[in-house]
Amino acid sequence: MEPVRIKGGQVLVAAVTLLGCLLAGCSAGYPSDVSSAAPTAAAAPTPSIPPDGITLAALGYLNGPIQMFSLPRAAVITAKVDQPNNVAAVVSAPSPAEMRSYFVRALPAAGFEITADRPEANTLIFVGHGWSGSFIGNDRASAVLLRPR
Repeated sequence: MEPVRIKGGQVLVAAVTLLGCLLAGCSAGYPSDVSSAAPTAAAAPTPSIPPDGITLAALGYLNGPIQMFSLPRAAVITAKVDQPNNVAAVVSAPSPAEMRSYFVRALPAAGFEITADRPEANTLIFVGHGWSGSFIGNDRASAVLLRPR
């Protein structure tokens, strides 16, 4: 019997699929750590991207909240998914703590609400612009996953 050989593209697809499953599992069961205020009658602020950020549109994404969601400009993307029902980026740099810190600062300014924040686990859950998202990082990589609500 010959050994099974997996091509590089299949490994990437498998890794991104596994990442999506992990992120979906990480988003389950976390109670909200951030208090949410009731919506007010005032007009919502215009979403803004920090100067050290870059939009998904500028990174070549075609799906998701491409003008409202950003990554740190220094992000090194090692894998990405760009589909109407699933947008993801696997990032090798900056560190997970720096990525989380960027999102804590950038997401509210861009019109997203952080619904769970676990700094010790480098994990965030957020919603906005018709999308739900999660971020998770470890010592090897970070990943952000966006799905339509």
